[in-house]
Amino acid sequence: MGRPGSGKGTQGKLLAKKLGAEIYSSGNRLREMAKGEGFVARKVRGVLEAGDLLPEWFSSHLFVEVLLGLSPEDGIVFEGACRRRDEAVAFDETAGWLERPYRAIFLDISDEEVEKRLAIRRGIDGRSDDASDTVEHRLKEFTDKTAPAIEFLRSRGMVIDIESDGSIEEVHQKVLSALNIA
Repeated sequence: MGRPGSGKGTQGKLLAKKLGAEIYSSGNRLREMAKGEGFVARKVRGVLEAGDLLPEWFSSHLFVEVLLGLSPEDGIVFEGACRRRDEAVAFDETAGWLERPYRAIFLDISDEEVEKRLAIRRGIDGRSDDASDTVEHRLKEFTDKTAPAIEFLRSRGMVIDIESDGSIEEVHQKVLSALNIA
């Protein structure tokens, strides 16, 4: 979990590779859906282009479906899940019911660093959700909606805070160390 540009995707991939686990990226799944045709694809595309979050029930449905499809021994890394408090509650309840322990890693960076990283990424990838006016909106969405989800998970004792400034490898080592993974 983290602000836009905090390294969720990169660190999620590295962690999944280290653990030999599957990765589920909410953002990638939604961007893939948005490429499709039809009414739902257009709705998802519009939400993403505006920098908004999808309805809580929609996002919850996607990751609950993934959790329900796993065997107890399957490992998984969720990247970008639980972006609202109710989603975090649903995730916590689902994981509890399935007897799947979990930890939430919060990659913490400043808003200024977000803007700098997304400007670089916009120049490389040209992602429309990294446009400067959209970034400001996404940061507001994070403060208003995702921060309460993180605080809920923190109240459950599930959050590990990681300062995510520094190189990709430095942050990866912080994550592994915090999870006691050699």
